[in-house]
Amino acid sequence: MSDTGNRDLTILILTATALGVVDSLIPRPVPFMKLGLANVAAVIAVVRYGFLKTLELNLFRAFAVALITGLLATPSFLLSISGAAASATAMGLLRKLQPDRFSMAGLSAAGAVASLWAQLLVASLILPGLPLQNIVLLLTLWGVISGVAIGLLAQKAMGRNPDIEVLRKAGG
Repeated sequence: MSDTGNRDLTILILTATALGVVDSLIPRPVPFMKLGLANVAAVIAVVRYGFLKTLELNLFRAFAVALITGLLATPSFLLSISGAAASATAMGLLRKLQPDRFSMAGLSAAGAVASLWAQLLVASLILPGLPLQNIVLLLTLWGVISGVAIGLLAQKAMGRNPDIEVLRKAGG
């Protein structure tokens, strides 16, 4: 990757971390129902750099946010890291297998749903007997809605900042 590419990825990682910290401060009715603001940067990264760099961004962001918020080495961190990996994987696979088929909103929705399902799986391993089947449909719907909104925000961010290299190249 070029120096410009490294710089742009660093900007995305810092943006994702800042948005992740902000997102952690927003109250939510159910622990899994975050807005997913940090995924604005992840959606841009998957379009621009592909799966591996998006995975790197998501894992670094999850670690940095946990460190900043004091949740490192907690069950919340395990949920976050599993969701981050699943999200990057889902978006990366869709982008690789069907590069022109999914909009940024579609990629983001897939990433959000994959993240939520991974978190539910990890939660069920940490707390056996947790009645997750009661909320899986609600969380899937939330993932689609929040994912589409985040994807549209990512697309809008690219339109407003055409001079920023990482955003301009992601728009393709």
